[in-house]
Amino acid sequence: MKYNGCVNILSSRHKCLPHCLKSLWDKWNYRYNYPVYIHYFDDVYDSQRYRELMWKNVSENIHFRKVPYKTPSFIKDEELFYNRRDLWYVRASFSINRKGYLHMCHFYNNLYGYPNTEFEKYDYILSVDDESKFTKEVPYDFFEVLSNREELAGALKVTHAVDKPPHQGNFDCRVGQWEHIKNYIKKHQISPKSEFIKNLLIDPKADINYHKKSSADSYVFKTELFRTKEWQHWNKELNDSGGIYKYRWGDDELNYLFFLVHHDYPVYDFKTVIEGYHDQGGFRHLQDYAPGVKDNSR
Repeated sequence: MKYNGCVNILSSRHKCLPHCLKSLWDKWNYRYNYPVYIHYFDDVYDSQRYRELMWKNVSENIHFRKVPYKTPSFIKDEELFYNRRDLWYVRASFSINRKGYLHMCHFYNNLYGYPNTEFEKYDYILSVDDESKFTKEVPYDFFEVLSNREELAGALKVTHAVDKPPHQGNFDCRVGQWEHIKNYIKKHQISPKSEFIKNLLIDPKADINYHKKSSADSYVFKTELFRTKEWQHWNKELNDSGGIYKYRWGDDELNYLFFLVHHDYPVYDFKTVIEGYHDQGGFRHLQDYAPGVKDNSR
């Protein structure tokens, strides 16, 4: 049985993408031929020749979609993450040339209904990175597995919390995040489902222990998630906070936090990475840093 699903890749690494797509088809999608959407900023994949090579060498079921990007107008220039020079992480590795990363997080946090996407047509979405590599044949359909479970999302990799002190990068990229979560819970009168959040709310060291949470990467979603009132409230509050652009709040951990707050079961762990089926940076050596966007004034 083939499910009503698709694959999403937001890409700018044009050297990595052909290899990523080839491994995706060779190790998994040759059995299902699910449509794959390559979303991109600017003109990265405008080339008709490049597209034709992908269709010829991999599959004609690859669809290129240019998507817009724009910094929210209510955020002042000095508030943008790369201008927060008081933070060690910014000084060490986050200049204005990495603004595209903030747009990427915003895209993934607003995946369903984002301009020039077609996710509303589907019941399932698998998102992978353009430098990732499927290293051996995956013996299951991600969508079928998730369809038989109660979770609304799964991930190819779940990183479980470890009891060790957080590093400075954790603090610098989560400024205000725990306060936002607490205010959100209070505003919407939520009784958190996970023991992790429950314990944090009474923990005098919550500002430290908050950083010891689990996280996930490379998600598989049931799109019904995005139509729930819980998700819509959550997503609106995140967008209104400006946390992604001001503090580089990561989309992957924001997704996981949603489930920690609203559900008594975590994201389903496919264990695809830990079991050796998928290497999330398998082709990164071909093009390490993703190119920035062309217009940093947007």
